[in-house]
Order: sequence, then C-alpha cells, then structure tokens
Amino acid sequence: MKAGNIMYTNDNILGFVNRLVSISDFSKGKTAKIFEDIKKNRNGYVVLKNNQPSAVLISIDEYSEIVEKAKKMELLLEKVDEYHLINSALEVSKTYKEQEAHSFESVLAELGISEKEINDLEDSVEIE
Repeated sequence: MKAGNIMYTNDNILGFVNRLVSISDFSKGKTAKIFEDIKKNRNGYVVLKNNQPSAVLISIDEYSEIVEKAKKMELLLEKVDEYHLINSALEVSKTYKEQEAHSFESVLAELGISEKEINDLEDSVEIE
C-alpha cells in the first residue's frame, strides 16, 4: 500500500497498530514497558482516549529534535519573508521617479497631522 511518498508494508502497519495505546493501559501496569520502548527504541505511541487519538508520546531526544527543526524552519520562513520584502522594494525602486515623490512634510500636511502628534504617539506603539 502506498500513500504519498511513503510505502506502507504489513510490518510497519502492524508496528503502528502495536503503538496505539489506550489511556486505560497506563493504569494496567503497562506504563513502564511503554516508556522503556520509547527510550530504548525511539518508538512513538499514539494515546487513545475513547478510541480517539488524544496524545503522542515520544522520547525527549525526538522532542528536542522536533523543536530544533521547528526553530530552523521558523528562521527560514523569516528569511523568505525578508527576501520577498526586499524583492518588492527593488521592484518599486525600479519605477521610482523623484519628481513624483512627496516629502514627509507634504504628506503630513495633506493628512492634517503634525509631526508633534506622531512623536506623541510614538511611545504608545509596541512593535513585536
């Protein structure tokens, strides 16, 4: 059986099914065995509550790897956003005509805003 780019065999389907654990199994003395398997074999478990997936148990090492990969992905996405902003600015700069530009003062006057009003509001704005 194939789903996406992952080939599923009877062995890995059976292995996955064996790693489905009911929340009630934790009160039946199976906890130590499950945690030992997670630590020793890096197997993950899906915890079922009322026959519905409720949680995933993985080793602390795997969790740390996932967190590290997520941080790297976040940095990469930030770089992509920066790239797009820089590209947009470069495209705009290609069509920039100084004679059509407006001064800061003329924009303020057109909007009816004083520079003092902007300076007064500056302290109340939080940028993340």
